[in-house]
Amino acid sequence: MKVTLQFHGGRHEIYAMAWEWARELGMLLTEERFAPTYQVKLVGGGQESGATPECGDDVRRISLNPPPVDLNATSSLDYAKKNPDSLFITLGGQSDAILRESVLSAMTDEVTLVAAWKKLRERARKSMLKGAWAENIMSGAQSRAANHYYTAEAKSLADAGVTLMGGTDWIKYRLD
Repeated sequence: MKVTLQFHGGRHEIYAMAWEWARELGMLLTEERFAPTYQVKLVGGGQESGATPECGDDVRRISLNPPPVDLNATSSLDYAKKNPDSLFITLGGQSDAILRESVLSAMTDEVTLVAAWKKLRERARKSMLKGAWAENIMSGAQSRAANHYYTAEAKSLADAGVTLMGGTDWIKYRLD
């Protein structure tokens, strides 16, 4: 079963959400860095308490993992192969000028995890706002994206002049 959700949200806001989910579910949270060399590390989770760790600007993907987690990976694809039941969140880039779309995704045949991942996706959706206009910046064509999700922080950033971009430089979003 596949679970996905594309949305705009502040990186630290998303990281804090994933940290809380990991604590609640007794899952492990990992973070991956893709450049200059691939690195994966266990951040924590389980039933740990305490403050949410900081999300470094170089963190590209985080994941919730049922224990145990295999950290002996040489690439992001290798990590996904070794931890196939994980819930991945690819964090969109964020600067003072641009916020890129983030993606939550999982694919598993484990019935209990399918239910857990779907529940988290629905929980995330319910916590977000939705509705935007998508514009192809090359052609200027616009279309309504009524089901485009974004967090309160993404809305604040957009209101402050930050441009919300898709996963590529071709699409930008204007929020309702």
